[in-house]
Amino acid sequence: VDSFKATQSQVSKMMASQYKHLLVIGGSGNLGKAVVRAFNPTWKVTNIAHNDNEESHNNIILNPKIQLSTQVPGVLEQIEKITKSYEAIICVAGGWTGGSIKDKDIFDKFELMTNQSVYSSLLAGHLATKYLTNTGLLVFTGAASVFKDPTPSMLAYGLAKSGVHTLALNLAKREELNIDSTVVTILPETIDTPENREGMPNADFSKWAPPEKIADLLKMWADGKNRPINGSYALLKVAN
Repeated sequence: VDSFKATQSQVSKMMASQYKHLLVIGGSGNLGKAVVRAFNPTWKVTNIAHNDNEESHNNIILNPKIQLSTQVPGVLEQIEKITKSYEAIICVAGGWTGGSIKDKDIFDKFELMTNQSVYSSLLAGHLATKYLTNTGLLVFTGAASVFKDPTPSMLAYGLAKSGVHTLALNLAKREELNIDSTVVTILPETIDTPENREGMPNADFSKWAPPEKIADLLKMWADGKNRPINGSYALLKVAN
């Protein structure tokens, strides 16, 4: 009996070691849920977000009312209980708001966009310096509109996404990452979510990127297929 138990334990460990590990920041949003769902069958997924995702194997919950820097030690402790090696770290956390420099609430909007996009990306990059594997993939979520043109009518959003683009540019130097890892920034135009449809009911939804398609693309790259070169900014356009 003891011999049988030992064999069972060895098999379980072998099966666990066969899985690759994904760390997704923002895995409870629309795009995040699609990413978790795409990776779930063949990868072990750990979600870092403000809410649980029941489809993720592990959830690490951040409290939006507490400063992120004070939560990082606890995040590291929870991550290391799962594994210290992740083949992919993907940040899909973010948000959107409009408004110009003259708006009285521009400071509040900038703080909101910074918390949603910049801090989450900063966390992903920081974790990559500790846990991304030698040939791992680190993905940030930028914005096509911000990358291509000025955005005075959505200034806080533009400033935050510009910060994400700059972070990716610096991490692609790989001075603090494994030299064979890959840093890629996706640049979606408009993602097809219920919130975006409600906010722009007269838009042509056929030109919007379905979250599932983006998630499948990220999964393909993480699996090592058609992965862009390090430092790429990948513009995501929908072909009709």
